[in-house]
Amino acid sequence: MVPDEVLRGDAGTATHRGKIALVPLANLACSNEIDQFLQPMLKAGRKEVHAAIENILEAWPGRSRAELWTRLRQLRYHGSKASNGRIDWDQEDLEILRTQYGHGRAGASEAIKKILARHPGRSARSIWHKAARLGVSNGSGKPRPWSREEQGILLWNVGEKPVEKIARKLGRTVKAVRQMMSSRGLSSKVRIPKDYSLHRVARLLGVSDSVVRVWFRKGLFGESANPGRQRDGSRSGPRVSAAALAAFCRKYPDKVNTRQCHPDLWLVMGDESVPPNAWYGPRQHLTKKRRCPGCQRVVRGNAYFRHVKRCISRVPP
Repeated sequence: MVPDEVLRGDAGTATHRGKIALVPLANLACSNEIDQFLQPMLKAGRKEVHAAIENILEAWPGRSRAELWTRLRQLRYHGSKASNGRIDWDQEDLEILRTQYGHGRAGASEAIKKILARHPGRSARSIWHKAARLGVSNGSGKPRPWSREEQGILLWNVGEKPVEKIARKLGRTVKAVRQMMSSRGLSSKVRIPKDYSLHRVARLLGVSDSVVRVWFRKGLFGESANPGRQRDGSRSGPRVSAAALAAFCRKYPDKVNTRQCHPDLWLVMGDESVPPNAWYGPRQHLTKKRRCPGCQRVVRGNAYFRHVKRCISRVPP
């Protein structure tokens, strides 16, 4: 009998016996004992899987860790295919998808919650895929391409209007407009005009044109930004520089109607802010209170001057 340790050939050279090849785990029956150890580990953590593999190596010393990991991945793959293949969608599930997905993202989340409550074994991803196959998914899908006309509108308005206003004009989201501006190397910063007409100043301040013209005649805005052109009538009227408008807002914050002022006013002011105030239009003088030097009575608005003239308790000068 030839010893197990050494086999002798015809030439008399000694050769070592090769390692006995084991039957691959994939070719064994799925009900073998090793799979019984691996089946509970399909959804377990890495530490639990390592402990189970060490126990298997102690019971079956001829196996290797790589072989056991390969078998575990095979079981996971076939298990996922089997679970996906067993999903049955009844009419009630389909009705939930069609009804809830019509209400936007909130409805889609509600549909997923209801279906998972009815079928705990399913996953949210399978519900998303089913909604996409039914054509009721509210996902954005492929982005809508930009036409040459839309790009022209964007290039015309960039720097002149805020991004939000451009998005409303194009019927697109602010994110889509910003992405297109970034791809074209454009900045979303709005260029501030150097001067404004009195009508534009009235819109910025949220007041009437007549009030702004009175303030301009009183010199509250300083000198006109176009004194030479104003004489030849090339423009519609006097203009107020952006610096003069910002100085006016800083000096007279009570004359700014913060409730109805235009958002572009904050671009003129930069980082500065105007405190909110109550605006009464023609009765704006009522916001001021003065104390009579004679009777010490507090009078509101322009009535103070009439009261002072008629006050019998006024101390003579």
